[in-house]
Amino acid sequence: MPAETRQAVPSASVAQAPAAPTKVEAVVKAPQISAEEMGIEAASRKDATTSQLNDMNERLQVAIETLNAAVKKVPTALSFSHDESSNRFVVQVTDTDTGEIIRSLPGDAVLRMSRQLDSLKGVLFDDVF
Repeated sequence: MPAETRQAVPSASVAQAPAAPTKVEAVVKAPQISAEEMGIEAASRKDATTSQLNDMNERLQVAIETLNAAVKKVPTALSFSHDESSNRFVVQVTDTDTGEIIRSLPGDAVLRMSRQLDSLKGVLFDDVF
């Protein structure tokens, strides 16, 4: 080709993709926080958390005192026993005036279920537990 027919492409018309930022540029553009500012922020968060824990502890103490006062009004007694058929410990809360069982832990249904499962060990399971 003759030199006159070749056209030079101006460098400005060539579209160039913007260069990706280097790691140094990315670090420089990141927000900066000084160690002093970080310490102040940590201290304020610690104070807020400590305050919340103290408030929660105070509310817990009030709840415990309320429960203890309520329990003192009702004459109750705890009795501990061992259920041999289910091999479990049982705690019963009884009214000392009437002798009525207020609560049994674990409940009767749980003890019955445990006894029935024990009786089915050989049928349901190969090994005895």
